[in-house]
Amino acid sequence: MSEPTAAICMLAVGKPGYALAAREALTSFLRHTDFEIYVTADSAVAPFLPQSPRIHLNLISLSAPEHRSSYFRAKFDALVWCLDQTSAAIILQVDVDAVLLRPLGAAEMVAALGDRRIGMVEQTGISGSEMRGDDFFEHYRSQSLAFIDASAEPPPRHAFHYFNSGVVLAYRDEMRRFLDWADERQRVLPADHMAGAYMLGDQAYFQVWANTVAPDSCRALPWQWNHCSHWDAGFPRKDALIAHFSNFRNGPEFETVMAMHALVGNGPTDPELEQTSTGQDAELAFIIITYNSSRVIGYCLDALANRKHEIIVIDNASTDGTLDHVTREGVTIIRNTRNEGFAAAANRAAAATSAVHLCFLNPDCLMTPAAVEAALSTLRQRPDAMVVPDYVDWHGNPTAGRQPGYSRLKLTADILDNNGMAKLARRLRRLPGYDLESWSWPLAAALFVRRDTFHAVGGFDERYFCYMEDVAIGFEMSRRGLEIIRLGHVLPHFGQHGADIPSSGRVRLIDAARLKFARLHYGRTLATALAAMHWVLLRRLAIKGAWRRQRRRGMGSR
Repeated sequence: MSEPTAAICMLAVGKPGYALAAREALTSFLRHTDFEIYVTADSAVAPFLPQSPRIHLNLISLSAPEHRSSYFRAKFDALVWCLDQTSAAIILQVDVDAVLLRPLGAAEMVAALGDRRIGMVEQTGISGSEMRGDDFFEHYRSQSLAFIDASAEPPPRHAFHYFNSGVVLAYRDEMRRFLDWADERQRVLPADHMAGAYMLGDQAYFQVWANTVAPDSCRALPWQWNHCSHWDAGFPRKDALIAHFSNFRNGPEFETVMAMHALVGNGPTDPELEQTSTGQDAELAFIIITYNSSRVIGYCLDALANRKHEIIVIDNASTDGTLDHVTREGVTIIRNTRNEGFAAAANRAAAATSAVHLCFLNPDCLMTPAAVEAALSTLRQRPDAMVVPDYVDWHGNPTAGRQPGYSRLKLTADILDNNGMAKLARRLRRLPGYDLESWSWPLAAALFVRRDTFHAVGGFDERYFCYMEDVAIGFEMSRRGLEIIRLGHVLPHFGQHGADIPSSGRVRLIDAARLKFARLHYGRTLATALAAMHWVLLRRLAIKGAWRRQRRRGMGSR
């Protein structure tokens, strides 16, 4: 009898955290299995997923759903689509924040299920909560079962299992039975799935199926199948099979994705997709300037792995072990003995490559193959332009890569905003002339340019230590009649994770750069006025700070 086939099913929709978590999860399953993988994703997530012929993509739209329950119902729809696409005998449904830690074959799945048709791991607790078995049973009886099927009887307490649906292993016929039943129940239940103040999700359906509808079909899988940070002590344990970074519906945080990436490690997902150098000059060189960027630089470089492009990291005398994450095959390292700032370091790296095109990439920005190809295609047609994508931050907030020109009003508002006068700054932003449409500048978290064009405009202005050098190069491009082109691609930019600089130090650097831009491009009169305003604002903040400290000391002495 031949070994049964298996397939992976995953839903990846929503904020960038889900996209990047799915990237890690998919990489782990590509590396440790030979299964076909069926991913349902939206257009915001799809560009960041790994490329492999084994990944089958189902694009959906969940923009502004009426109810939060739409997200868990999309998981059921993803499972239906997966079953319709594959004839595999076994389906492994995994959440996007779960990574496979070692090789897995269909035979191990069969052994785990034994004589049962569906299996899940029993959740033993909730991190930060005292809820345990009796509490879970009461929640099941009074909430989940009462909502989904009030006419059904709960199992005896000793037979109840509080299963977690982050990992579900099932034969296809049992999964189809479950989905048909879940669909019937959803048709007669309130769409918002609110049981009082609590929203029931997919886990409630799986629990009702396993405990009440078909208890003889379900097996409690060993903990290794769903080793979860949400309830397991000693997470992550090395003998686990699947490590699950449960987010409790809040979306994976930045630290979660970094932890997932650390477990997955670097290396090719599919060997047949690995690209090697041709021995010729690279068409594109990625230039990454680091300064105490140890938290993110490894992740940034891993996203560039297995490509034919040149990678240059120039480090501004980091002291946090950044170079430990940079030293790897295929990466050229330039070590500065002191912090030269962004502009000087970028220019030095650009002079060290013979690549036709350059991409100045922040260490906290994640590149995608689609963005690279689109940028190169654009520059081949417009060699005198600069090309920049749009960005999205961790919370899903978008930022345009091509920004309108800096006006005197904008310089004033930004300095006010940085120094405790946000309300006044907001009023100034509503005034006409705040943004200058006569020229634009590239937000240079991922700036593509032909090397000859970059040198022709003088590179980045080294009079700026950090910040505003991209505004200045945009001004110079405009002065020469050259264009900043906005790509139709969006990249995740984590923002303020690229360099370990205290927020107060960051504010000082930004203010100094804006005052310098005012002096160089708008004259001494404006620069002097802004500098005086800046001094007054700093004195105001210092006085307020001293008053608050004195008040706290006075309250403490009572």
